[in-house]
Order: sequence, then structure tokens, then C-alpha cells
Amino acid sequence: SGRSTVAKMVAEKLKGTVLVKSDSVRYLLKEASLPWGENVRQILKGVAIDLLGRGYGVVFDGNAADEGDRKNISDIADKTNAKVFYVRINVDPEIAKERKRAKYDDSSWVSSFDDFRVNTTEKILKNLDERIGLHRQLKSSDISNLLGEVNNDGSLEELKKQVEELVL
Repeated sequence: SGRSTVAKMVAEKLKGTVLVKSDSVRYLLKEASLPWGENVRQILKGVAIDLLGRGYGVVFDGNAADEGDRKNISDIADKTNAKVFYVRINVDPEIAKERKRAKYDDSSWVSSFDDFRVNTTEKILKNLDERIGLHRQLKSSDISNLLGEVNNDGSLEELKKQVEELVL
């Protein structure tokens, strides 16, 4: 909970940086009736390599708890000589579920390129349970280039202060 929010905050603090949103890629793939999975990784990789080659910085909002996602990011860095930093977001699983439930149950939400509804509430909560397990297994000491950690159990203002401290 909070990946897109933290990524947006980081991108806004770093001049010449572009936020690359994984859900926007999923939106485009869905519109083209194409599968996600590896397609998402490959599109993110291509976009990042292009942007980095043009002199921009790149901030991803995706989940990097999966080793395959971190490998993809390492491949991008190797090809472009970019430096990689990770921010770990800690949140109580029950708070994360409440936030997802509130967002996905909001009947006024219109899914779009900027704010894509990935799935149904039930499926997103099931996916969240799977990712919680993955995050519990991953130790912070196992994350190379960990810039720092933020706690997303509180308010948006508290989160913003933590991100500002990390990016300064």
C-alpha cells in the first residue's frame, strides 16, 4: 500500500525524473487484449531504457519484492549505467487491505490509463495476501541499494515527511 503515492512523491522531488507506472502498462495491454506478466516487465524495461538514454531519471511504482522484478531493474541499470535505489514501504497488512477495499469498492472510480482498476476487489485482496507473504520473506538486508524505508500506517502528511527525508 502506497507504492504509487511514494513513487509520485519521489519523482516530484527529483528534477528530470519520469514516473513510470506499471498499472498504466497493464491498462494499455488490456486495451490491446494482450496478457500481462512478462509483457509488463518488457514494456517497462523498454520505456526505462529509452528514457534513461535520453537523460531522464526513472522512478517505478511497481512491486520489486519479486526477485524477477529486481533482476529486470538490474538489467536496465546494466544497459544504461544507471544507479538503482529502492524504497521499502512498510504497512500493516490489515491497513493495506482496508485501503484496497475502500478504493476498489468505490463505485465512482472510473478506471483509466492514470488510475487503472487492475481487478475485482476479491482478486486484488487475494493478490495482496500473496504479496504480503513475499514481503515477509524478504529481509531489508537482502535488498541491494536500499535507500531507506517508510512506514505507511499513518496519514498522507506523515508519509510525505518520511519521503522528503529520504530524498534530501
